[in-house]
Parts: sequence; structure tokens; C-alpha cells
Amino acid sequence: MKTFNRIVTSAKSLLVLPSFFMLIVSCNNGRQEGEEIIITGTPVQITQPQVLTFTDFIDLNANTIFLKKEIVRATFQGFIEKIYKNIGDRIKTGDLLLSIRTKESVADDSMHIDLGNETFQGLINLRAKSNGIVTKLNYNSGDFVSDGEEIAIISNPSSLCVTLNVPYQYVSRLNHNFKCEIFLPNGQELSAVIQKVIPSVDPVSQTQTFLLRLENEANLPENLNVSTRLPLQTINNAIVLPRSAVLSDETQENFWVMKLINDSTAVRVPVKKGIENDSLIQIVYPVLNPTDKVIADGAYGLPDTAKVTTDR
Repeated sequence: MKTFNRIVTSAKSLLVLPSFFMLIVSCNNGRQEGEEIIITGTPVQITQPQVLTFTDFIDLNANTIFLKKEIVRATFQGFIEKIYKNIGDRIKTGDLLLSIRTKESVADDSMHIDLGNETFQGLINLRAKSNGIVTKLNYNSGDFVSDGEEIAIISNPSSLCVTLNVPYQYVSRLNHNFKCEIFLPNGQELSAVIQKVIPSVDPVSQTQTFLLRLENEANLPENLNVSTRLPLQTINNAIVLPRSAVLSDETQENFWVMKLINDSTAVRVPVKKGIENDSLIQIVYPVLNPTDKVIADGAYGLPDTAKVTTDR
């Protein structure tokens, strides 16, 4: 009887096992079917074309410079007796800068030359011929200088200008009184206009020098590196897209966007670019409508026709 009971129990176990495995398989199949329903396409973010006035800019580096400078030179050979002004001092026309004692006077303190109403005692005073600031001083008291040597430089801050070297291929797009923006290292923005064009080209860089005049007075030092932005072309009613929406091949010759034809399907549309800046690109062809939906993020690597899901 015990043997018979063991046989019945074993038979029941064999009947239960297939049912258990079928339950597991059906659960797995149910989960897979559920996943297929949730994941219907590649998740992407979309954007729409904008119609606006679009300007093509070029950004170039420039430097500040003082155009008016007075070079103070020695008018006699001798020793600097005394310096009355130092670097950074503001001076006016006629201010005494320094005095030079001739070497003959140093050799013989008793030397006096009668000049009629005056007696020359070997001391020569040099005075400023213009207003400005002493920006350079090459000698100290007691130094010997020769006739014609540069002793100091007086710069006029009111003659502040910005020198800009423009690649020659852009020169024809710029002209006198052309307006541009200047960005200082501290984040400040200034407006300027083209004042003069130097009629020569650098033989190495093939750039032509433009002089920019600030529209508002600014207290800037000389030789300050600044950035300039020049508008080269402005297009009204331009159709633009974010840069991330425009894709290209490895050669950067063919460009396209992924445009949605319905809520879940995107197709590849070849485009022709126009002008562009750091964030936007003009689409010249085909003509896009502001209601069109274009993939802005997530289109990389998609086939010509792709299933997508978008954030609603």
C-alpha cells in the first residue's frame, strides 16, 4: 500500500511541473508584449522653424591704441639734472618735464655763455608740447643722453582708437562709418564705427588694418585685447533652425534634417544652408513652415525613415 501511495504522489508531481513552467512562460510573454507597447520608437526632442531677421557676423580680435603721442627727445647732449614728471602723471602743454645739464657745464661749473639778455649756464629745460599722460620714461636723473634720444612718451587718452586686422576677403563688405560691437574682457559691450582704413595689407596674414572709433567715451588702457563683432549680411524673413537640428556627413558637404510627417514617423529631408551663427542656421531650401516639426535632439544615427516618440 505504501508503495502504491508513493507512485500516486510522484504522478501528481509530474502533472504539476508542466503547469508551473507554462505559467512562467506565459508571464514572460506577457511582460515582453507589454514592453513592445511602451517602447514604440526612439525618444527625441522636436523644434519648429523660426522666421526672423537674421544677420551673419564675423568675430575678430582687436587692440586699443592711442593715435596721438608726443615723443620727448633730448635737444642737447648731456646729463639729466632732474625729472619733474613720472609715468602716469597727467600734464598740460608747457609743463616742465625735465632738465638736462650739458657735459661741458658739468666739466666746468664756471662756464657761462652770454646770450644778450640772458646768460646760458649749461642747463636746458624740456617742456611738454601737448596735453596727455606720461606713458613711458626711459631715463633717470643722472643718466647721460645724446642729442635726439627718446626720453619719454606723452600719450593723449582722448585719441583712443581700436585697431582691427580684417582678412582681405571680408574687406569689400565693410566701409566708412560701418557700425560694429566691441566686447571687453570684463564683459562690457561698446559700440564703435569704422573711422579709417589703412591702404596696405600685411604680406604674411593678408589682413588689412581698420581703425575703429568708440561712439561713447571710455577710459581704456592702451594695448588691451578686445573682441569685435562685425555684421556682414542681414536677411529679412529668414527661416532658421537650431544648429543641433541640422545634420551632415563626414565631409561636411551634404546636410539634412529629420522632419516629422506624423506623430511618430520622421523622414530625412536634404537641406541647403545659408548664413549661420553660433546657435542658428538659415535653411535656404526647401522652404519650411513655422508649423513643421523637426527633430532638434536625438536624430543622430537615425535611418532615412524612423519611428520616434516625442515629449508632449
